[in-house]
Amino acid sequence: MAQKSVQHIGDDQLVYGLPKRMVGVVTATEKSHSNKKLSSSEKVVFWTVHPKPKACDACKGMEGIKFEEEPERPHPNCKCEIKKHEYKPGTRTIVGTVSGSKNVSFAGLGYVDIELSNIGVALLPGVRITSNLAGIQERHIPLGSSQVFDFNILTDTHVKWDIWFEVFAENTTIKYIISYKM
Repeated sequence: MAQKSVQHIGDDQLVYGLPKRMVGVVTATEKSHSNKKLSSSEKVVFWTVHPKPKACDACKGMEGIKFEEEPERPHPNCKCEIKKHEYKPGTRTIVGTVSGSKNVSFAGLGYVDIELSNIGVALLPGVRITSNLAGIQERHIPLGSSQVFDFNILTDTHVKWDIWFEVFAENTTIKYIISYKM
């Protein structure tokens, strides 16, 4: 029978491009704090790393990650900026127009409302909304009216939404209002 070898990772070695002491610190800040009962005066904070243009691979690997605690610098001469942020839950909106096709990306929780209004010249244009997480919805939107599309997934953490709009009528404009929770 063959034995499985177990590799020991020393304290000075990198795991996934980060020092071993930092692995496990990286978590979804919003998920970990969503189960806590916070008093009205308590603030939830997280840290982000902003590498310089000529930063090392370890620093670049930390970009875009939200840390629950202030991360340690991966090397002594690190000049990258570490910023502290306050997490502010609430509803956000994105407003815009589309004629033809357009993609909108944002991070939010698992429920999105999209209100579409026909402000163009077509009497009954067809509109298709495709979500990377919750499928496709199609409808006709009469001139001067609006309709609401709902997209949802079962999650209590923040996810990246990509919403793709397609309008099937020439020379018409659709106004959209995307509402989502942070």
